Amino acid sequence: MRIVIFGSTLVGVMGVAILSPAFPEVQDALNINEFQVGLLITAFTLPGIFFAPLMGYLADKFGRREILTFSLLTFGFSGFLCPFVDYKAMLILRFLQGVGGSALTSLAVTLIGDLFDGIERVKMLGYNASILSIGLALYPLLGGFLAEIDWRLPFFSFLISIPIGILSIKLTSVRTSRKFKVELSGELFMAFVLGCIVFIMTYGVFYLHIPMTLEEKFQAGPILRGFVQSSTLLITAIVASNIGTFVSRLGTRKTISLGFFSYGTSLALIPLSPNVAVFTVSTMIYGLGHGTVLPALQNLIVERTSVESRATIMTIYGSMIRIGQTIGPILTTSIGNSYLFASILAFLLSVVTFKTNSQHL
Repeated sequence: MRIVIFGSTLVGVMGVAILSPAFPEVQDALNINEFQVGLLITAFTLPGIFFAPLMGYLADKFGRREILTFSLLTFGFSGFLCPFVDYKAMLILRFLQGVGGSALTSLAVTLIGDLFDGIERVKMLGYNASILSIGLALYPLLGGFLAEIDWRLPFFSFLISIPIGILSIKLTSVRTSRKFKVELSGELFMAFVLGCIVFIMTYGVFYLHIPMTLEEKFQAGPILRGFVQSSTLLITAIVASNIGTFVSRLGTRKTISLGFFSYGTSLALIPLSPNVAVFTVSTMIYGLGHGTVLPALQNLIVERTSVESRATIMTIYGSMIRIGQTIGPILTTSIGNSYLFASILAFLLSVVTFKTNSQHL
């Protein structure tokens, strides 16, 4: 059971992270421009906007197991086939892969909420957040090593979801109420919006522009690009595993505010970095932001939802994240200075969340 939960979480976040260091090689191999590379991200994230809530609704009505198994198998086969087709067909396959991946992380959290209570649930959410972050830390490094050999190899890694999908068939299928009723409080709505903005910055800058900047400014190869991103996400894993300490001492609101301040600081320093070492330290500050904001928002949403609508609420949140992931690459490739834009946005949100009335966050 835990293998399926944690495995689904790891699969759910690999769709872009493991490919990111290989994007310059993909660009050269397919003879496409930077905007078209960004569409490989958008094609994957776009289905989540529409399909994530649908998957959550179906999981609430008909069972977690059936939807989870379908999602894992679709994700694996579609992603594996990508390097065997041309660019247009690859976009279609990435879309199908996005359908499969649209609700994986949300369903994993939903299962934790269903199967664990009290302090055990809190511990499992902490473990899940830490495992997610470790996966995100390792994927760019793994993707860089694989891309150094051949740009196609990172796509082959998606096959790992197949055995996890087969294992998920053995899960007890949790079904809840047949009635569809979702109530969104102002607190939940604000959490959804903040999650969306985080992933506008993350997918528009961290996963797309940072590898490009490393190559253009420092002539960094795939392995070094992967190392820089992995070191950042390792910080995320360490911080996320201790999120309870941050929240107990600062409260949810100030923890989130600290995270956005870290985002802003990192994004302001990255383009000013004179060498790879300073660049890496600057991106690691981004990891501090990710390690505080994401698990704090996730715990907040789980605590404010009931079992009858938990999958739906979590996948609506997942849909908002997908909106951020989808428009992030398009937005940041359309503006002049993506680092400056994202930095200013992060600092503004740091102030807003710090001053927000605690009843709304």
